[in-house]
Amino acid sequence: MNCEHVERALTVSKLRDDERPADPFARQSAERFDAYLFDGKPCEQGETPLAVFHVRADPSRRLRLAERSVLGEEETVLAREVREGRLPRATPGTRGDPFGVGEGDEGAPHPQTRGQIFEEVGSLVTAPEFGADQHIGVQFDGVVQGERWPTPSVDAGVKVKRRDTHPETLRRTALLVWQALWVENVNVSFGHRLWWVDAFIGESERGNPAVVVLLERPLADEDLQQIAFELGVSETAFVRRVGDGWSLRWFTPTVEVDLCGHATLATLHVLLTELGVPGGEFYFQTRAGVLSGRRLRDGMLGVDLPRAYLEPLDESVLNGTLGPVREVFQAGPQSVLAVVEDYDALCGLAIDPMSLFLVPSAIVIAACHGGPDVDVSIRVFAPRLGLAEDHVTGSAMCAIAPWWVEKVGSPTVSVYQASARGGVMYARLFERNVEVAGMARTFFGGDLRA
Repeated sequence: MNCEHVERALTVSKLRDDERPADPFARQSAERFDAYLFDGKPCEQGETPLAVFHVRADPSRRLRLAERSVLGEEETVLAREVREGRLPRATPGTRGDPFGVGEGDEGAPHPQTRGQIFEEVGSLVTAPEFGADQHIGVQFDGVVQGERWPTPSVDAGVKVKRRDTHPETLRRTALLVWQALWVENVNVSFGHRLWWVDAFIGESERGNPAVVVLLERPLADEDLQQIAFELGVSETAFVRRVGDGWSLRWFTPTVEVDLCGHATLATLHVLLTELGVPGGEFYFQTRAGVLSGRRLRDGMLGVDLPRAYLEPLDESVLNGTLGPVREVFQAGPQSVLAVVEDYDALCGLAIDPMSLFLVPSAIVIAACHGGPDVDVSIRVFAPRLGLAEDHVTGSAMCAIAPWWVEKVGSPTVSVYQASARGGVMYARLFERNVEVAGMARTFFGGDLRA
């Protein structure tokens, strides 16, 4: 194609330039996609190089006579040069889209021309930001099309956990929330709440830890035992609301027990302090019968436990495991009370758990007169219950209170348990019960995922 042809074609392309759209991007889109009329017939784009120099025309009007004659003449000349091989033929990849030509095709535009085209388009279109959805449309004839759909997200190498900035995403989220309002019920299983409580604490005594589990629903015995084993404290109390009262059960890491004083005090502490349950008197249905509890003065809590009746025993029943003793008593069906010489002898006891296991009793209580600012000091061993030595034992007061009344005549007694953690208890004897009092504190609370 010679220079005269190009100049004449450019002259035609500039005709009626004042009628073109003001927006260069819209004008470029129109020049790429419009079909132009020659003598009332649409032009086959790509059949001639003039497709690159199309004149923006309104389909409702016709080219003027001078325009048709010039364009017709140039089309004839250029078609002849294409046939003679001096100009390349159009390929399917270039038909109507000069950007679709590959790098190695004959009809590919010059690289410099291509760079200029992309530079012009790039200055007019802003790319979406990384990691954000934006509406990008194509402007055609002054109208933006395809605006409804967001462009695909650009992978910037960053993993985004959630993307909720797009209006379409927000609309879908609102729809899900709206649909959820129509759900009649949702089956949600909540975990059982639990608290670690130190019972029978003192100024320097840390007391005996017990875990109190508030059951939201009944559990099988094997599940309760497994939970107690996992928690690993001396006693785990499972409490559940039953009518106007409470159901209470106690488990060591290995077995369920009939009575536990410090876990009962810990349960009462949870109901009053952690749950804020109203009421002056609490009643617990247990394997030892109905037990009651209440709040006392000076931050003390009191629980009523069944008293034990003492029967003398021969000291040979202990097999010498406690050394020399003054007295031995059977205190109820599962406890033995042994009185040693003094506080030093009590603290100096070296117990072999396997030898004590042979004693026909679940609990062995060693007691003496006196102690650090108390009336009685004790130590408690329960190898048959999985406890070599208990830290603080509230149920031991069921035997200590009657024994103290027989020896001294006073219905009240203060007791110190000489264990690694230590604990302080107070007891008052009644006809059938022993009120055991002490203080407690919550160490931590949480949820049981069982």
